Amino acid sequence: MSYQQCCEFCGAPSRPVAALVKVVANVYKALGEAQDALEAQGQLIKDLRAAARPSPSEGVRAARAALDLLTARERQILVLISQGNSNRSVARALGISEKTVKNHLSALFTKAGVSDRTQAVVLGIRSGIVSLDEPFGDAPPPAAPRAGLPADSGSR
Repeated sequence: MSYQQCCEFCGAPSRPVAALVKVVANVYKALGEAQDALEAQGQLIKDLRAAARPSPSEGVRAARAALDLLTARERQILVLISQGNSNRSVARALGISEKTVKNHLSALFTKAGVSDRTQAVVLGIRSGIVSLDEPFGDAPPPAAPRAGLPADSGSR
């Protein structure tokens, strides 16, 4: 049986190397297209995940912007009042006067654009400064009263 006869018999091309080159080129092209499709699919999944993440509401963004202006001490006081502490117990816990706590609260209210401690705490919760995961009353234990300061009578 000659080569030509074999090719006619089995249907294989008479020039196997040229045919193999053509098949390899087609496979390479198909692999490239598959790679492009996988990359497009990956980008689509990434875009869908980004779109699915909830973006902060306008109120949350405003709360964060307002509270970004707070000093570290004002933030500390916000957390303590959110735990139900009076001005007097905040003052004792931080080793400062009650008047200083009131001054910090006044500055906090102005910066946050609120008029009372309840609104400030709500804003703190919305912005993430104040956590609801901690049990109520989890403030650090009040420091011993400084000389000349009366004991806490529960005033707010």
